[in-house]
Amino acid sequence: MENLGEMPHAYLLLAHGFEEIEAIAPLDILRRAGVTVSLLGVGGEEITSARGLRVRVDTQLIRMPDQLPDMLILPGGEPGTSNLEESDMVKNLILKQHHAQRWIAAICAAPRILNALGILHNRDATSFPATEGQMTDCRYSHDPIVVCDHIITSRGAGTALPFAYALVSILYSHDLSTQLQKSMVYGQSKAS
Repeated sequence: MENLGEMPHAYLLLAHGFEEIEAIAPLDILRRAGVTVSLLGVGGEEITSARGLRVRVDTQLIRMPDQLPDMLILPGGEPGTSNLEESDMVKNLILKQHHAQRWIAAICAAPRILNALGILHNRDATSFPATEGQMTDCRYSHDPIVVCDHIITSRGAGTALPFAYALVSILYSHDLSTQLQKSMVYGQSKAS
């Protein structure tokens, strides 16, 4: 889906204990692409990552506008994923996004939230290897990134950059994603 209109808007959910690279890589790369990314905090205005990085969010989930974003992004990490999973507000937002057939992107352990909500039923999906046993409602894949209908899932911290570039391809175009990869020297092993 190539966006030819106004700039897309994404919500990135942060809960205490989130995995840093799985949140920051998509935030950085999507903003470079021109996507408006709002950081929504679950549990406060300042959220602490799994390794102590403190991030001040744009708004708390409780104060979120009624309008759904073009894309909802859930980073993994622990206890971040569990903190997202315990929030009824997070689950309600995910379900609203799903029923509206808008993009939902989840990485690492976060796809298990989608599985528990029944969103992955009869869909291809992936997750962090240790959560594979919890992914009981999908057709499980070991691919680094899986796009099925309006759901994007990815494996973990090591796939955060390709995951973020895939989000750019979805919200804008593959060409812009390729341009960003080149400008950021992603995947280039030799001097040009």
